[in-house]
Amino acid sequence: MISKMWKELVGLLAIFLALWAALSYYNYDVVKDPFAISLESEEELAEFMNEYMMADFEFIHNSKVDSAMDMIFDRLSSNMDSLTYDYKIHVIDNAMVNAFTSLNGNIYIFTGLIKKVESAEELALIMAHEIGHAEKRHVIQKLIRTIGIETLTAILSGGDPVLGSEIAKLAISTSFDRENEEEADDFAMELALKSQLRPSRLGQFFIKIKGDDDFFLNEIEFIRTHPMDNDRIKKAADFLLPTDFEEVPIEIDWLEIQEEV
Repeated sequence: MISKMWKELVGLLAIFLALWAALSYYNYDVVKDPFAISLESEEELAEFMNEYMMADFEFIHNSKVDSAMDMIFDRLSSNMDSLTYDYKIHVIDNAMVNAFTSLNGNIYIFTGLIKKVESAEELALIMAHEIGHAEKRHVIQKLIRTIGIETLTAILSGGDPVLGSEIAKLAISTSFDRENEEEADDFAMELALKSQLRPSRLGQFFIKIKGDDDFFLNEIEFIRTHPMDNDRIKKAADFLLPTDFEEVPIEIDWLEIQEEV
């Protein structure tokens, strides 16, 4: 009798574990699929998020700074086979050393980051990294993983601005996973090479912000939302170049741009 009960319990446990494994696998695939939300739906979500951004941040509207950002982006985008989005580069007036990608091709650069990097070429690698997040649709993937596709769908159908604001906060504050970061790194370095920029500049920037104690409080936000480890830093810093490679500088007076912000 006892033996029979144990067999039944073991059988039920096996069925439970099998169902749990199957559901976990299914959910994992859904969570990992950034294409579960269409580009059209992403554009709608972006409207909610941008409304929050505009309310919570102060933006720089300066012709010299805007022109510099456009020049950097144009150098990169002209060497891409195609663009998923109509990209917009926004400059936020904030001393924090940070940059992040939002939905629908919106990239935000903080003035603290502009002051921290040493050249237009160095900022180009960071911008390329953010473009990589966008092209791989990592932001949508992160939101699905954090709050679920059902919640995103509900927001799209209901158009609740409060929920839209909460989505914006989640997208900014939560970090990408290691796989996402490595994909964005690889995208940035490959794009840099095509754009005749030195890919190792990305690793140099990572080393700088990890080791500069004077800027620790400002830079912790970049590290928190773009977690980095020594393997990623070394891979970027040691990127091998073709023997005939020559970097072509971006013709921007970077000190003048830093003074403008």
